[in-house]
Amino acid sequence: MELKPQLTLLLTLTLVAAFTVLPLCYRSLGGGRHRHFNNFFSSQPPPPDHGQAATPPPVPAADNHDSLGCDIYEGEWVPNPDAPYYTNATCWAIHEHQNCVKYGRPDGGFMRWRWKPDGCELPVFNPAQFLEIVRGKSLAFVGDSVGRNQMQSLICLLSRVSIYTYCEMEFTSYKITIFFQLRE
Repeated sequence: MELKPQLTLLLTLTLVAAFTVLPLCYRSLGGGRHRHFNNFFSSQPPPPDHGQAATPPPVPAADNHDSLGCDIYEGEWVPNPDAPYYTNATCWAIHEHQNCVKYGRPDGGFMRWRWKPDGCELPVFNPAQFLEIVRGKSLAFVGDSVGRNQMQSLICLLSRVSIYTYCEMEFTSYKITIFFQLRE
């Protein structure tokens, strides 16, 4: 399968932005070189969404897990009975036309998978910890519909722990605003 040069460039820029901004946020808080993934994740799943913001837990110190033997790019998809963490019914950011069940998907099994890298475990994403790390910073998503889906997923996860303002995706308690522009 050959990708168009524009699509390849767009995907490359999206990945560079994601893998540049997130580790830099961690390092600015004193994190180490190979442990940046652990700072955004927790062994505990996010709290259930009850329509209002939960009190964010304190940000724990990064653990001493040495991830040198962990290659996050090699691995497999494994069943995840704890998923999904949100659905189109619990997150406003998933648009009606993206409702797979409504438009013929017979089961929800496709939402119950997670990536398992070879040689290590990726902990569950902790939205309160992520918001604390990016407090007062800017976050940009550049991309196509895949980038839009990633942005929507992040918004759904963050919405579980903080009240947002719809106009610009502003999470006021963390002083972070997510701006986006979609082009079809």
